[in-house]
Amino acid sequence: MTKKPLVVAMAMVFSTTAYAQQNKTVTEFDEVLVTATRIHEKVSDTSRSVVVISEDNIQESQPSSVADALKNQANVNVTNGPRASSQGVEIRGLSGQRVLQTIDGARQNTNSGHRGSYFMDPELLSSIEVIRGPASSLWGSGAIGGVVAQNTKSAQDFLEQDDKFGGYIKQGFENNGDKIKTSGTIYGLADQIDWLLSGSYHDSNNIKIGNDQALENSAAESTSGLAKLGWQLTDDQRLQFSARLADNDELVPSNPSTHVGSSVPLVQRHIQDQNVTVAYSLNPTDNLLLDLNSTVYWNNTRFDEDRVTKGQFDTTEFETIGFSLNNSSTFASTVLTYGVDGYQDKINTVRDDFNQVGQRPDSIDGETSVWGAFTKADIALTDSIALDAAVRYDTFKNQSNNLKLSSDDNALSPSLGLMWDATKWLTLSARYDEAFRAPSMEEMYSTGSHYCIPSIPRFLPNGLCNNFQINPDLRAEKAQNKEIKADMRFANLAGDDELAMTLSVFRNDVDDFIEQTVSNPLHGIPGLEQTTSWDNVDEAKLTGFEFTTRYRYQQTRLAVNYGQTEGKDKTTDQYLSNIPAQKIGFDLSQSIMEGDMKLGTRVNYVAEQDQLPKANKQQYDSYTLWDVYVAWEPAMGTFEGLRVDFAIENIGDEEYRQAWQTLYEQGRNFKLAARYSF
Repeated sequence: MTKKPLVVAMAMVFSTTAYAQQNKTVTEFDEVLVTATRIHEKVSDTSRSVVVISEDNIQESQPSSVADALKNQANVNVTNGPRASSQGVEIRGLSGQRVLQTIDGARQNTNSGHRGSYFMDPELLSSIEVIRGPASSLWGSGAIGGVVAQNTKSAQDFLEQDDKFGGYIKQGFENNGDKIKTSGTIYGLADQIDWLLSGSYHDSNNIKIGNDQALENSAAESTSGLAKLGWQLTDDQRLQFSARLADNDELVPSNPSTHVGSSVPLVQRHIQDQNVTVAYSLNPTDNLLLDLNSTVYWNNTRFDEDRVTKGQFDTTEFETIGFSLNNSSTFASTVLTYGVDGYQDKINTVRDDFNQVGQRPDSIDGETSVWGAFTKADIALTDSIALDAAVRYDTFKNQSNNLKLSSDDNALSPSLGLMWDATKWLTLSARYDEAFRAPSMEEMYSTGSHYCIPSIPRFLPNGLCNNFQINPDLRAEKAQNKEIKADMRFANLAGDDELAMTLSVFRNDVDDFIEQTVSNPLHGIPGLEQTTSWDNVDEAKLTGFEFTTRYRYQQTRLAVNYGQTEGKDKTTDQYLSNIPAQKIGFDLSQSIMEGDMKLGTRVNYVAEQDQLPKANKQQYDSYTLWDVYVAWEPAMGTFEGLRVDFAIENIGDEEYRQAWQTLYEQGRNFKLAARYSF
């Protein structure tokens, strides 16, 4: 029997309080600052459920993608199979356009069909921050499931006192797919100007899933680059310019989350993702009313696709121009953050119908314009009670240039959070958030043919095509999330030790789900209308919780993550599809050699997913994954500056498939990386 999340939450809180012995401040587990909430704050100082993946975590796990770097976190999962270029992030049962992605504060709005949207090489990142749960009051459209905020490296991350120049070179290898990973970074400081250049190159053959089976058409080659220039104008002012590029080549199915088939042709896909960002900050130490941050950015993502088995060549191009301006002012016990932002997305597609005239989707030429304004107040009501209240207003417009059609709408996104420092070691919080996701150009204005059924003599002599039908009245998805959180911190329970425990319980009601619907899924009975459209359908109720524990005793560390989400249709009370199975993970590590070496092991257990819609006859079995890892980084001596990371993932070569996914995941994999810093 599945226990109700609130019952489990109360049991964990009260059982923990019985064992509290000391009330001292924790250090190691409470020093992380997050920026995904648009203000700098400790993880334990926010009422939101937040995960921070540090650069050290990234180096230890050596992930193939940003999504892969998050796979061990509670209620966070990887979608779309093992091909790195197509992997996405799922948070509390929501994925795709329902999870907002940012890089250095710039929105990443690329999302089209079965193509990927996470192109950043984790090697170029200093951290990844995840907000679990809606955050539209801060970020606007798209954040009804959460936010994945990626922060790229800068010279300031490496420069120590009196340093003027430095860098590192790094070489990695993985035996699964014979993957070669080469990267390097140089950085420097001249007067008030710091700079950084970083690049990486990956090349791999076909992935092997469990039991030494190869996943055909999963080889890939990619190149990434990052350039940053920072100018410290004064002690209070900083101007920063950054540019990045990701270039990926692969021969994959047109839908990389499945296999090549009659309706899924083989595609030689070239992806080029570019970004330029200019950021300015002003934070005078003697002026509590001024903490200004502004960003202007340009994104361009282009997919060139040679449909090699069809003799067709397609292109899809996204371009985003955006800005953000916000300021924080401190008045006595209140910090007021307010700002405006906006962006314009342009999409242009070309669909080649060679040898298939009238049987391909039509080209799309359209743009989306969004303007938003928000304010957030963090108020210390008493010494132990704090309130954060926020509201955001957005107006958005979709315009189809080729169809000469347009639609517009607006949304108000309020949020309210209350935090209570019940004791020195226990903080309780409760919050309410409303969020929305505006419909995309493809969802509203796709035309042409979705798929065609070939001629069947004497039954369907002319064949039959299913055509897209526009839906200019498509409404935005809306979410209402209720959440309670308990954050516990202890020190010196058994000597030199620390314990941190966090529990979040949530219910997210999502209305007007946008889903693709086919008028006749039985395919091709003459006389019946054959159309595909995006419609507002489900009213979903998502409930669950995540529980995270971290414990350190001297140089021994243990982390436990558990996540559970249940999704039901509010009208029929039937289970929803695409809801992840329950997952629990353990990470145990020991530092030796005065901290120069770290030995660790991870075990993740994913339960059987048997909460299925009545019509679903699939079977998603439970599985257990076991990894080990070693990190060696001498602090001094002959090998100072060298870091070596070694890991074995999926030691048992488990052949497993995540719930709702088509492809089996990667099998046993040996990873080795060596980095030398100078």
